[in-house]
Amino acid sequence: MSYNCDNMMNDIFETLGFREEEVRAYLSLLDSGPCAAGDLAKIMGLPRPTVYGYLERLMAGGLATQSLRRGVKIFVPEPGEKIRLLYARKIEDLRSKEKALDDLLPTLEKRTGMALMRPRIQVFEGREGLESALQDVLSHQSIKMLSFWSIKAAIEATSEDFFWYHNKERIKRGIQIDAIWPPEQAIDVKRYPALGAGPAFKREIRIAPQGIESSMGYWIYANKVLFASSRKESFCFIIESAELVQMMSNQHRVIWDLSTPLTPKAADMKPFLDDLHKDDS
Repeated sequence: MSYNCDNMMNDIFETLGFREEEVRAYLSLLDSGPCAAGDLAKIMGLPRPTVYGYLERLMAGGLATQSLRRGVKIFVPEPGEKIRLLYARKIEDLRSKEKALDDLLPTLEKRTGMALMRPRIQVFEGREGLESALQDVLSHQSIKMLSFWSIKAAIEATSEDFFWYHNKERIKRGIQIDAIWPPEQAIDVKRYPALGAGPAFKREIRIAPQGIESSMGYWIYANKVLFASSRKESFCFIIESAELVQMMSNQHRVIWDLSTPLTPKAADMKPFLDDLHKDDS
């Protein structure tokens, strides 16, 4: 338990820009209370200049302050609550940069050199590969996506938590889905509330006719088609091709017209929507 706690703490501080040894200095300062660099160096068993450098980094990062006591510099740790404030500032800064990136991406996409370098086929293997491929969808905004998705196989190949996260991000990016589920692959939305349907989910779901079954699925988006296997074979690939997109879209339309709309109960979808709207508050 201590090992996991230490690693979690280091991960948190690393996100804020602090190294492991600086975290140790901060925790030692919390334990000892306000003290001089030399005293803290004795506590940590390190040279004074080394510890002084750590303290300067902590002050620059907002986790320590300095005062004078009888001509001696005394370092004072900020309370743990300051970490939450620093995190809030970090998140706000990242959101601002994300908005700037969104404004910049259309310009980057038009660069000829970038278009020439982009691979037309990408292959991914294993669970991490599938999740990485599905993340590519989230590089777009305000698009419509078509899918023939063996949802049971997809959940088994990744995880319920991943699809919870992915759907939250997709909805925030305004990505609409017309999803077809093979009849033997359909799931109970009450068990998986992140996979609901309706305007709030930016998703329509239809169940394909009997006999149209597959453990492999595809997503059509932008100028790409993502094909994904079941957990048994555990691979997927993305192909960039306008002609393939057109062909697969036509196939999707035929099956869509033959399929039966699925309308989950509002109560079954509520846990996910509550979590989604919590992020807006």
